[in-house]
Amino acid sequence: MNESPAYAIPDQVPAPVRALLCAVREGSAEDAARLVGVLGDPQRRTCLPVLKSWRKAHRDDRAEGVQSRREALLAAGAGCCTGAAAAAQWLGSSELWWFDLDYPPAVLTALGDRDPEWLGQVAHRMAQRESVAMLKYPLIAQLLRVAGCEPPLTDGFVLGWEAGMRIHGWTVRDRLRDDPFLTAMVPRLFEVPEAGGDLQHTGPGEWPEALVGLAAEGRLSREMLIDGCLSRLTRGGRLGIVRGFLVLLTALDLTEDERAARTLSWVRMLPDAPALAAARAQEVLAGLDEAGRLETEHLVEASRAALFRPEKKIVRAQLAMLDKAMKRVRANTDTLLPVAAEAFGHEEHSLQDRALALVVRHRRHAGDAALAEVAASAQQLAPDLRQRAAEAFGDAMTAEAATSPAPPVAEGDLLPPVPGPERLGPVQSPVELAEELGALLRGRGTPAQEERVLNSLVVHAHTDRAGLRAALEPVAARHREPASWLSDSVVAQALEFVVSAVMSTATSKDRRALSYRAQEYQCPHTALWSVHLLRAAEIGWRLESGEPLPFLLATPTWSTGTIAPAELVARLAAYERSGVEPGLADFEQALLRLDREVPPEALTAAAELTSPAGRRLAARLTSGGLPDPVVSRDAEALRLRSPRPGVLVRTEAFPGHEDLPEPFRSLLGAHDPVGSPCKCSGQGQCSPQALALLPQHREVLAARMLVTFADLAELDDLKAAVRVLPALAESGGPAGPATHLLLAYGLGARRPEEQLFAVDAVLVLAARGQLDAARLGQDIAELTGLRRLKPQRYAAALREAANTGADTTVWAVLSAVLPPLLAGEAPHGLTALLTLAAECAERTGGRGPIPGVEALAARSGSSQLVKQARRIRDVTSR
Repeated sequence: MNESPAYAIPDQVPAPVRALLCAVREGSAEDAARLVGVLGDPQRRTCLPVLKSWRKAHRDDRAEGVQSRREALLAAGAGCCTGAAAAAQWLGSSELWWFDLDYPPAVLTALGDRDPEWLGQVAHRMAQRESVAMLKYPLIAQLLRVAGCEPPLTDGFVLGWEAGMRIHGWTVRDRLRDDPFLTAMVPRLFEVPEAGGDLQHTGPGEWPEALVGLAAEGRLSREMLIDGCLSRLTRGGRLGIVRGFLVLLTALDLTEDERAARTLSWVRMLPDAPALAAARAQEVLAGLDEAGRLETEHLVEASRAALFRPEKKIVRAQLAMLDKAMKRVRANTDTLLPVAAEAFGHEEHSLQDRALALVVRHRRHAGDAALAEVAASAQQLAPDLRQRAAEAFGDAMTAEAATSPAPPVAEGDLLPPVPGPERLGPVQSPVELAEELGALLRGRGTPAQEERVLNSLVVHAHTDRAGLRAALEPVAARHREPASWLSDSVVAQALEFVVSAVMSTATSKDRRALSYRAQEYQCPHTALWSVHLLRAAEIGWRLESGEPLPFLLATPTWSTGTIAPAELVARLAAYERSGVEPGLADFEQALLRLDREVPPEALTAAAELTSPAGRRLAARLTSGGLPDPVVSRDAEALRLRSPRPGVLVRTEAFPGHEDLPEPFRSLLGAHDPVGSPCKCSGQGQCSPQALALLPQHREVLAARMLVTFADLAELDDLKAAVRVLPALAESGGPAGPATHLLLAYGLGARRPEEQLFAVDAVLVLAARGQLDAARLGQDIAELTGLRRLKPQRYAAALREAANTGADTTVWAVLSAVLPPLLAGEAPHGLTALLTLAAECAERTGGRGPIPGVEALAARSGSSQLVKQARRIRDVTSR
C-alpha cells in the first residue's frame, strides 16, 4: 500500500502555526488558506522552512488525498512567502503542479490580505518563466485582475492566453469579447514565434471569425490584423502556425485597395516565406497585375524571387504570370524576357524547358539588348536545351556560345576525404572525468567518450578511490535513484551503476536488478545492450570484492571501437605481471574488438603470454581473428502483420559461439529474422554504441538493425534510427546486403533531414571503395516494388549526393534502379529519377544503354517522362 511521507510538525511551534501545518497535513486547502491570514510575518517566516521540507517530501507522496495536500501546501506556502519573488517561485514550483484546468481557489484566499501592487509583482515574476506562464496562466490572469495592473507581454503569457481561450462550453468569440487583456495580447500573437496555431480552427465563434468581428466592432484595429498577418507569414514558422495566419487573412477578405497598398509586403514574402505563404502572395500579386495595379519593377522583383524557389508549382505559376504580362503589354517584353530567362538556372529540367519555351515564344517582340541577355543566360541550360536555345537565338548568341559543347565529362566523383579513426585520449583527471560523466549521463556522448570515461573510472577507483569520490560527489548526488531504472540509455545505466559502486551507494537490489537485466533473456538483439550492463556489474563486483581492476582490457584504441592487437597484448602482459585476473565480460568484449590487421610483433609478444587469457589471445591472433559469418537475404512472408513485406538478412553463427557465456553466446549466435524471429520482436539497438561491440563485423549488427528499420519503414517513420548510418559506414568489415538495405531505407526516409544521414553514409562508403552501387540500386528497386520506398524521396536524396560531386556513383545506382521500375507500371516519382539520371549521364558521359529507356524514349508525345528518357538515350548512345 502506498504511504504518505511523515509531514512531521516540529515541537514548540506557536499554536497558530501548528494549526496551519495540521490543516496542510490533512489536505484542507480552505482551512490552510484561512489560517494563513491570521499569522503575522514573523510566524509566516517560522512556518515557511517546514513547508519547504514538506514540499520536497511531497514528491514521493503516493497516498490517498495527495491532490488535496498539494493544494493545501500550495496555498499555505504562497501565503507564508513575504516577498513577491519568493511567492512567485513557490507558485511556479513543479513539485506543486495541479491537474485541474483552473487554479486552486484557496490560493487567492491565502493571498487575500496582500497589497494589489504586490500581487501584480508576483504575477509579472511568474510570467517571466515561459513554462510557468503557459501552464499556470489561469492563476496569473486572476492575480492580474485582482491587482488591476497591465498584463505582462512575455512569450509564455501570450501562449498561455491563447490556449486559455479554448474552454469547453464557451466560444472563442465570447471569451475574447469579455477578456480584459484583449487589446494588449492580440498584437503579440503576431510576434511570439509559437503563437497563432489555434487560428487555423474555423467555424462559428472560432478565432478567425472572432477577430474579424471584433475588428468590425472597433474593438481591434483591422490594419493591425492585416499587417500582423503579413509580417508573421513573412517570418514563417511551423506549418500549423502558417496555416492559422493564412486562415485569418482569408477571413479578413482584403479589398483590392488593401492588397494594393501592401504590394511590397507581398513581394517580400516570396523569397523565404513558407511555400503556402509564398503561394498566397503570388496569387495576390497576380490579381493586382491583372487589374493593372502592379508596377513592372515590383513584378520583376517578385519574379526573381519566385523563379528560384524549389517548389515547381510556384515557379510554373510565376512563368505563367510573366507570360500574361508580356502578352498584355508588349512594351514590357524587353524588361521581362531576361527575367524569365533567369529560370534557365533552376536545377529542375522541366522548369528550364518551360522557361525556354516561354522565351522562344516572346523573342520576336524583344530588342537586341534583351535577346543578348537571354542568350547569355542560356549557357545555364542543360545540354539538350542549350542546343534548342542555340537554334532559336543563333543570331543573338556569340559564335562561341552558340556552338559551345556540353561541359567536360567528369573523370570521377569528387568524394569527401575518407574519415580516419581517432585515437582515444589518455585517462582523464578526476575533475575532467566528473564533468564529462555528467554530460554522458544526460545522454550526450559518443561510444569513444563513454569507453574513455568508463576506463577512467576504473583507473582512478584503483589508484585513488577517495579522491575520485570527492570529485564525483556532485554528479552522484544528482543520480541517487537505482541505476537500472533511471536512464533510457543503456550505456548511461551502466555508468550510473559504476558510479554508485565507486561511491559505495549501490544496494544489493541495484546489483540484482542490473544482473537480471543483463542475463534475464538473451537473443541476438537483447545481447546488444546486455553486454554493457554485464560489464558494469562486473566492475562493481570487483570493487566490492576488494579486487578492483587496474584498468579495462576492452577500452578501444580507436574511436570506431577497434583495439590494436599489440595494445591488447601489452595490457594482458601488465595484468600477468601484477597477478590480476581479467574480468570475464571485459576480456570477451576486448577479443571482439580486435583489429583485423595483426602486425608480426604483436604475434611475437602474444606468444610470450602465459595466463589462460593470454594463451587464448595468442590463439585468436594466430588464427587470423574472428571470421565473417555467412549472410543471406530473404523476403518476409506476406501475412496480416506485414501486408507490405520487406527484405531481411540472415546471419549464421560464429564458430565456437556455443562455448561462450551469455550474452556473448547470443551476440555471436545465428540470426534468422524470417525463419525464426526472436521473441523480443527483433528490435535491434540502432546506435553507434551497438556498432562498437563488433567494430570489425558491421554486417552482423546491420542485419539485426535491419529488423528495426523494416518495422519503422512499414510505419513510414524512421526518425532517429537513421543517425546510425554514418557510423555504420565508418565501421570495419564487409559492407554486405544488410548494410546496403539499411542505406536504401535511409535514402527513402520521409524527412529530408533524415535522408542526409543516409547520403553521408553512401558518400563515406563510396570514398572507402566499399559501396556496391549496383547492389544498392537493386535493393532500392526491390523495396520500391514492395511499396516500402517512394521514388520521389530517394530521388531527392540521391540528388543531394550528386550535388556534392558524386555523379558517377549516383549514375551507377540509378542504372540499377531504373530497369525494374521501367519494366512495370510507372510509379509516382519516376520522372524525377529519370531527370536525375539524365543530368548525371550528361555530366559523366554515362555509358551503356539502360534497359527500358530506349523503348520509353521511342514513344510519341512530349511528356516529361518521355523527354527525360530521350535525354538519357542521346547521351548513352554517343
